[in-house]
Amino acid sequence: MRDLAALIDSLPLPEIPASLNPTDRQLTQLLIESARQQMRPYSGNYEAVWLLVPFDNDIWHTTNRGREELINGAWKNTIAVDWRVQLPNGRLLTDACYVTLLTTIKKVTFLMRNGLIRGKSAPKAWATDLNHLIIIARLMVLHENRFKPETHDLRLIDQAALDWIIGEYAQGGATNLLQIPQRALTAFYLGTHGVLCPEPLLVNPYALPSSEIAPLVCWIENQGGYTKLRKGQYSGKAMLNRKWLASLIRDDPRTLQGWRVSRFCRQFELELAGHSLLISLKQDTEFPSHRTILASEESDSPTEQSVYQFCGIFKPILDAHRHLPASIPDPAGLSLRRTIRLAQRVTCPDSHTPLIPINTGLAYLNAAMRFVHLYGEAIVGLYLDVVSDTHVKGRDRPNALNTTLKRYAQHWCVASGVPITTTLNVTQFAGAGRQTRCDFHRYRANPTLDEVLRVLIGSCIVCMAILKPSREDELTYLKRNCLRTERNGFWLNFQLGKSNVEGVEAWQEMDRPVPVITARAIQLLQRLGAGLCGVFGGTTKHADNLFYLPTMAGKSALSMGTDLLNTHLDDFCDFVGLPPDSEGRRWYVRIHEMRKWFLLLLFWSGRFDVLDAARWIAGHTDAAHIYAYIEREFPGESLPQIEAQYSEERLRRLEQGQSGAEDGANALYETVLKHFNVNSLTMIPDAEWIGYVREIREAGSFHLEPHSIRDEEGLVVGINVSFVMREQS
Repeated sequence: MRDLAALIDSLPLPEIPASLNPTDRQLTQLLIESARQQMRPYSGNYEAVWLLVPFDNDIWHTTNRGREELINGAWKNTIAVDWRVQLPNGRLLTDACYVTLLTTIKKVTFLMRNGLIRGKSAPKAWATDLNHLIIIARLMVLHENRFKPETHDLRLIDQAALDWIIGEYAQGGATNLLQIPQRALTAFYLGTHGVLCPEPLLVNPYALPSSEIAPLVCWIENQGGYTKLRKGQYSGKAMLNRKWLASLIRDDPRTLQGWRVSRFCRQFELELAGHSLLISLKQDTEFPSHRTILASEESDSPTEQSVYQFCGIFKPILDAHRHLPASIPDPAGLSLRRTIRLAQRVTCPDSHTPLIPINTGLAYLNAAMRFVHLYGEAIVGLYLDVVSDTHVKGRDRPNALNTTLKRYAQHWCVASGVPITTTLNVTQFAGAGRQTRCDFHRYRANPTLDEVLRVLIGSCIVCMAILKPSREDELTYLKRNCLRTERNGFWLNFQLGKSNVEGVEAWQEMDRPVPVITARAIQLLQRLGAGLCGVFGGTTKHADNLFYLPTMAGKSALSMGTDLLNTHLDDFCDFVGLPPDSEGRRWYVRIHEMRKWFLLLLFWSGRFDVLDAARWIAGHTDAAHIYAYIEREFPGESLPQIEAQYSEERLRRLEQGQSGAEDGANALYETVLKHFNVNSLTMIPDAEWIGYVREIREAGSFHLEPHSIRDEEGLVVGINVSFVMREQS
């Protein structure tokens, strides 16, 4: 390929019409020059504000929405990337033979984060795309005879390869693409029988005959391939050692994750077999989660959305061709659209976040409000008194904490004057810990002070997440000063989760009102965090967070992470103790589920009249966005019925001259009149024309598209609901 920069420089400047005034001529020249510069291959240094370490480092530390900080010479709370990935041939991506492949992948991720090519630039979304890139790199090495990654990087990916890659992913995700079960089964069979595994077994490695499994299990045992679980509800049972398995197939242990790998391995984990659910080996809750799938589920295909997201990584790869023409295939000969169309034939329909059952959501909300209102002040006060007045460290600390607890037990009471320790039957400061908790009757009947604090924190999260719909990051990283009072009401200040500008790490802050019980929950967390800062001497950025929470021993703060809030929600749900479903699963609520629960119930109760309020409280910029969310997540077949009911109201108002002209509504009105061959709805019995409107809506002959109305300054001042009629063939 000729030098693209030289080709751009050789292009003659277009003639600008003489009729343009000097200002417009200058603006046109600037736009042309800007376009020329944007099309140039990147020639700068691979340095950026977001990249906190040199480009050539084996471990990258990158910015994380301002949460990162340098502590004692080491970066903390960053989006970190470890490039020392073990490849399917046993080598590392950082080995000298793969230096050009690694450099290519690094450059693609750099250009993507800088917004110079397509792809995600927000830190966590960028990290997801980066992981997809690493999967592609590992695939190149797995099939190195075909793709020759040592010498050709990603350049040998052609249309046939693209179709094959996405097709394999569509049939079983990265697990199938990298042939994890097939490679493991081949190694088991070769070790056991000394011959290659028969092809029929490799076709479906998830359903092996019991006659085949027994000798394989014996061989795995002899090779030391099992290990005993040390924590959780299945402690002491034997599991297939994932590190041993990764070593056996010469691959990275991080690839042996996910339910597909668990489903394959469970065939050889006889002490865990026979369960109707594909249980998690790390389960530390009383029951499996409602998200646990059935062991008998046969579908192994990802959803259309997950395939589309994985396929999306090829957009930045191909975009990078003009910057890295020697390492990236020419996009001119490739069609992603065709590839996606082929893959959609084998994918599953998109799944939805499950809607919390109404009774379950109300039960959890009631329990959370009760805990916050009745017990919150006493629990926080007692806990802070105990940890601040216990100075013993080491082995004697548990006994010292119990002694201090007894001394302060009578100081903190509920409204009736009864000590909180008596009300909740608290007799110890802490126990063995949640990962070894087995007696859940004791947990509810005689909890420790540490346990009731965790339940209170979970209650606070529920009061916040259900009554102010939020994304997980929006709650997790709230600052302690997030609450303000205005005109006898409370407002929550937070960083909007999806508001960064491409290539620029800047997020919008906003304020939204919260009810009194939510404000009370926040105030309890504020008091707890401020008190712990005084005890621990916290000076890091983390110490300013609302969720500054103690370890079980009460001597330091828990680190921030995606599971910080989820573990406390699990503790809360187990304490409430709702009965499991018929498969033995309990509903352990999550923040995104509570967000959905609030928004769908709000829309269900107020329909289109509350759509703009739902948009505003959820932090969406346009009514079209919140409605797309509702359409995607609404359970069952109810949404077309709601749209039909709204349509009936609009047609009545149109008939009476109470509704402004709108092409779609007029078209629907004319369609109804034409169907009944009349000039007015008053000539048709209501039941007949209403039934017809519902019939054609359910048939997809029309649908509704709400969108926001903005003033001259771009502020949303209302919504309009448009009727979109399907063209008749």
